[in-house]
Amino acid sequence: MILIGKNDIDREKELPIVESVLNSLTPSQKQFAKYWGTVEITERISTITCDLADKHRLGSPDLARVLGFLHASLNDAFIITWYFKYLWDVARPNQYGQNLPAVLATPRCFPSYPSAHATVAGCAEAVLSYFFPEQVSVIKGTMEVSAQSRLYAGVHFKVDNDEGLELGRQIGGVVLKVLRTQNVKLR
Repeated sequence: MILIGKNDIDREKELPIVESVLNSLTPSQKQFAKYWGTVEITERISTITCDLADKHRLGSPDLARVLGFLHASLNDAFIITWYFKYLWDVARPNQYGQNLPAVLATPRCFPSYPSAHATVAGCAEAVLSYFFPEQVSVIKGTMEVSAQSRLYAGVHFKVDNDEGLELGRQIGGVVLKVLRTQNVKLR
């Protein structure tokens, strides 16, 4: 794992980034924040997966297989993320006494680092790219926007998202090793 430790996060550097982003958001960035932050991320990713399956004319058995591997992987991503969140217990941007113009309400019931949205997005990117290799660039771009949307929302620091995305990609990489070892393929 490449995650940095709690004491290695420079909040004095990170907080101005959040402030700058929130003070210069475009309408499109606000829309991304709301799109990814107002519904469970797994619902958005499931919809994307079904759309990809439809585009590539996968039948129900193959779609079920993709969704099964994907959701098992995302479950692992959530477990690992929450382990690190509570291990390091990092405050969120608005908990540093700043009056930030956040797009969404900040979750107060759990710590910030790493971003679960970003970790799940990174894991989904790896798994979906395995099953839909023709769509790698689209999948990667979509999942990067998903991760970045948490900064646009004002609920995470940039490092939370960057490290979460990388953590998710690493978790996805472990899943891909299993899929390749077991020679899991569609059709």
